[in-house]
Amino acid sequence: MKGPGLGFLDKILEWAVTLSFMVMIIVVMIQIIARYALPWSPHWTEELARFCFIYMVSLGAGLAIKDRAYVNVTTFLNKFTGKTRFYLDSSILIGILVLMLFMLIYSIPLLKIVSLQNSAALQINMALIYCSMTGMSLFVMLYSLVQLKANFKKFNQPL
Repeated sequence: MKGPGLGFLDKILEWAVTLSFMVMIIVVMIQIIARYALPWSPHWTEELARFCFIYMVSLGAGLAIKDRAYVNVTTFLNKFTGKTRFYLDSSILIGILVLMLFMLIYSIPLLKIVSLQNSAALQINMALIYCSMTGMSLFVMLYSLVQLKANFKKFNQPL
C-alpha cells in the first residue's frame, strides 16, 4: 500500500537507494571475480559494499515508513477498526517519531567524535558514513509526520 509521500524527495531517495544497491552489487561482483580469476583481490571492495549497504538501508527507511513496508504486526492491528485502530496506528507513528528524535539528538555529537577517524581501506572520513544515522532519523521523522497527518485527515473525514 503506497502512502502519501513528499513527491520530489521520494524520487531522490528512490534513486539514491537504487544507486547504492547497484554499486553494492557491482562491488561484490568485482570481489567475487577477482577472488577466483586474479592472483589478488582488491581490499577496498568489502568496505565499499558495507558502506553502500548502510546508506541503502538508511535512505530506504523513510520510504519504508511512507509505503508502510516496515515490519509490523498486522494481525494484531487488523483486529481493530475505527478509533481504536487510529489510536494504535498513531501511537506507533508517535513512538517512531520519539525514537528517531533521540537518534537524531545523539547522532550529531557522534559525528564530531568519528570525524577524527578515516576508514581503513578507502580512507573516507567516518563522519560521512555515520551521517547516514542523522539522515535516516530525519527522513523517518519526516515521513512519520506525513503519515500521522494522513491518519488525522482520514480520522476527521465524515463517514
